[in-house]
Amino acid sequence: MNGSNILDTNRLKTLMSYDIMDTHPEVIYDEITSLAASICDTPTSLISLVDDKRQFFKSHHGLEINGTPLEDSFCKHIIADDVNLLIVEDTHKDVRFRDYNLVKNDPNIGFYAGASLTAENGQRLGTLCVLDYEPKQLQQAQINGLQTLAKQVIQLFELRKSRKIEEDQKIDLEQKGKLLDNIVNATGIGIWERNLINDTLTLNEQALSIYGLNKTTLSEFKTDTWFSLIHKDDLAEVQKKMFDCLSYPSDGCSVQYRMLQKGGDYKWIQDKGKVLQWSDNKKPQLMYGTVQDITEKKNYTTELQRVKNNQEAMINSTKDLMWSIDLEYRLITANTAFHQLVNKIQGRPFNEGDLVFSDQVAAQVTEKWKSYYKKALTSGPFSVKQKIQDPKKFWTTYGLTSFDLLYNKEGEKIGITCFSKDITSEVLSQQVLIGAKEELQKIMDTSLDIICTLDEDGYFLSINKACKQIWGYEPKDIIGTRYLELVYDEDIKLTEDSAESVLSGKKVVNFENRYKHKNGAIVPMLWSSNWDKKDRVYYCIARDNTEKKKAELLLKNSERRYKTLVQEGSDMICIVDEKAIFSYASPTSTKILNITPEEFVGTNAFNHVHPDDYDIVYSEFMKVLDIPQVTIKPFRFKHGSGHWIWLETVITNKLDEPTINGIVVNSKDVTTKVLHLNAIEEQNAQLKKIAWTQSHIVRAPVARLMGLVNLLTDDKGKLNVEEKEQVLNYIFTSADEIDNVIKDIVENTINVIDIDKS
Repeated sequence: MNGSNILDTNRLKTLMSYDIMDTHPEVIYDEITSLAASICDTPTSLISLVDDKRQFFKSHHGLEINGTPLEDSFCKHIIADDVNLLIVEDTHKDVRFRDYNLVKNDPNIGFYAGASLTAENGQRLGTLCVLDYEPKQLQQAQINGLQTLAKQVIQLFELRKSRKIEEDQKIDLEQKGKLLDNIVNATGIGIWERNLINDTLTLNEQALSIYGLNKTTLSEFKTDTWFSLIHKDDLAEVQKKMFDCLSYPSDGCSVQYRMLQKGGDYKWIQDKGKVLQWSDNKKPQLMYGTVQDITEKKNYTTELQRVKNNQEAMINSTKDLMWSIDLEYRLITANTAFHQLVNKIQGRPFNEGDLVFSDQVAAQVTEKWKSYYKKALTSGPFSVKQKIQDPKKFWTTYGLTSFDLLYNKEGEKIGITCFSKDITSEVLSQQVLIGAKEELQKIMDTSLDIICTLDEDGYFLSINKACKQIWGYEPKDIIGTRYLELVYDEDIKLTEDSAESVLSGKKVVNFENRYKHKNGAIVPMLWSSNWDKKDRVYYCIARDNTEKKKAELLLKNSERRYKTLVQEGSDMICIVDEKAIFSYASPTSTKILNITPEEFVGTNAFNHVHPDDYDIVYSEFMKVLDIPQVTIKPFRFKHGSGHWIWLETVITNKLDEPTINGIVVNSKDVTTKVLHLNAIEEQNAQLKKIAWTQSHIVRAPVARLMGLVNLLTDDKGKLNVEEKEQVLNYIFTSADEIDNVIKDIVENTINVIDIDKS
């Protein structure tokens, strides 16, 4: 233990500057020690300040002494050892403390936990500690709560010190309580207290406003009344969480629900509460909590979900493959077409988190794909065109696969996004079109709030440490500065107008402006402000609005990418009802069919289908009313110019999706592909006909030739020279005849191919 830290003159000077040693008890500090004891479930809690000879208890909940000599101090070890936290779970087993008078004798302390009271200059003044008479352990949440309350004690010390200088020691405990109350009001969060014995409720002004109540009707507001105003779809969950919270032991509860307002509308509310007082038989008696209006947040989340549903419907209706993998080649997400292909190859789809390599695929293919993924991770985005020969079919297909890097919102590389498109028709027609890709982004995160007070001239009186994180300035650099010096020049007039509105008595919530960061950056801010006429002070809370702005930009970009996919893609995307009546057609209909979207809307899709294909298309369409998705093989569709083109179509049932309420039709022009396949089939038929026609011409001379050869082979001296010469002449004649037949067949085949090409 380093005793020099205890005697450090700078530390003692800092402690004395607060002028708090030997002061009388104050309710606000007693409330903190009471709350600390409640959080940590201990009988005793102290605010202990250590000088060079003793420790003084500014507040002593559960212990009737005002201090102890330095030699009996637990708290001095935090200062001497320069640590933020000291926990002694069993003092009787700790060699440092087992011989202490307070441990060996009354009150026989068995447990100690203390959080450092550290001044802004880093000097340790003492601790906020909790004591028990039996050994015990704390949960992490209790430790966090103890340290948070210790920081609040320092804030109170700082506030006491500032008030003492500015108001010549005239600010008392009641004004400090008012300061804290107004800060809570500025946050937009209501506070409630429920007496469970007589079923009464106490609310602050903010909570009254959120619940839609007034002080007159509050006396009649019982638990059953509260339940009657909760939306029927939310009531069961609210009741379950409340009853769980009222069962001992309880860690508290948090629940979101809709509550009926006077005008008939519902407001989304988030309620958090905890039982702080139990009877001897473990029955709940007193409960505290907070309430917050989250309607705007819920509406924003709903809109994001609607856009996401639209995107997923469009992505999963295409036959193109879309998937993403992490840095270990494990699947993050994929569209329906990808899962269908994988299921066809290996008999089961990949699940999220699975390696994207299968034992059902040849080793050389797996190694090839690994090389693609590695290249993307090391060299960045690229595309590769692949030639695929299907031995079960008579043609070659082509695919274009694009690889790109996937980043999180901090700009860290977290994986690869992949997009694969069948470009067979484009290759055959000398046109390769790279399809668009989309990345799903995660939603914004919130930052710490700034809590501050300003005088009527706009000078900062107090501010918490969040200003360092958000604006780059320490609190000491802000206090005494006029807020307009930090406001972005273009927002000064708007900010002054808002301040005037607050000064006139109107509470301002969700006011936006921009502040200048110490490094020159511009920080968007969101403010809630209130003017206290009696204290002549603005009470304000502000939060960094950067993430919200980014989220709005992401939403805008997402809608723009969706629009680009629908309007500029190579496919035509339509929505029809169950009777095949068009309610929407993408702008690509003009490019593909020479028919504008307006001409399609209101017409029946089957009016455009070729009569010979009508029955099969109608039959396939009716299937989608019972199953999620159907692929319709190529069929003829009437072009705006009067001729027929071939379409390949995927239809997806989204009749139950409120944002679509129809059947999504994704069609691709495959005319070139179909004509190419028809030409190949016609050519094969003609070649087969030629082969059958010519085969008997070849058989006769071949049979004759084989007989003559066998005659010479089995001669054994039976033929004379003249007869042998005659046989050889026959052989030469037959060979010439076969050669001429083969030439005729080749010439006929070439003519057939040339005719087909023409």
